[in-house]
Amino acid sequence: MPFLEDIAAETADPPAYVQNSMWVDYQLDTHAGELRVRGATDPVICTRQGDPLLPTEVKTKQSLSSLDDEDPASADHHRAQLHAYLYGLNQTVSYPVRTGLVIYIDREQHDFRAMTVDFEQEFWEGIVREWMATQSTYRLDGTLPPAEPEQGWECDYCSYRQRCGKGDAPYTDQPPDGFLPLVSYPREQVEPALNADSGTEKLTPTLAHQYPELASKYKIFDWQCSACDSTFSWDSVEWDGDLTKPPICPSCADNDWLATLRGPAPAATDEVMD
Repeated sequence: MPFLEDIAAETADPPAYVQNSMWVDYQLDTHAGELRVRGATDPVICTRQGDPLLPTEVKTKQSLSSLDDEDPASADHHRAQLHAYLYGLNQTVSYPVRTGLVIYIDREQHDFRAMTVDFEQEFWEGIVREWMATQSTYRLDGTLPPAEPEQGWECDYCSYRQRCGKGDAPYTDQPPDGFLPLVSYPREQVEPALNADSGTEKLTPTLAHQYPELASKYKIFDWQCSACDSTFSWDSVEWDGDLTKPPICPSCADNDWLATLRGPAPAATDEVMD
């Protein structure tokens, strides 16, 4: 904030001030139809009347040194977001709002680097609007986007990554329905999912440990050993609930072999229930 306040004091007469964020809401005509773009900016340098002068987009990075070798396509994601804000804010005032700042902050050292981004019509039309229209087409058609991410890091933030095999869990190509083993789900999603399946779905041992109040109401799958195929009731095995450290199979441990337990994968659900 001191950095932005210094800019505000030096670049406007009378001096401007820094607003925490500004709301953007506008309509956009695309080949997918009319889209509505809504969102909140990061801090914006404004006039004393509260009109935007210089919007910013703040991004954290593991290290600022990576900016020098960064793939231009990755930086385009940040430019695109700022372009969407610039386009909307420019419509709210009588003067041009065509420049913004992308501010990168080092997560550990808290150093920062600010980069100026000028609004480019070609980039806006050919990249940003086209991307929004394409993604909206998938949504309107009820289809999924291509499985290949535009950036490799995107898989790390996708809640679907365990089902497609991009996650750390050793399960791949799972169907869209059913709870995955050794995966936590929000409490408000678990019970509706159980009830929506006409009472035939079961809790995984993981969810039974996480929500003991549900364990008294619903059926629960047994633990299964990944090595010897032994099964154990969910409450017969000591476990602290740490998803990164699955419980050890008692049978294998008795034979001086360490093997972990898991719940059944969704693909095996029908067979188990029959």
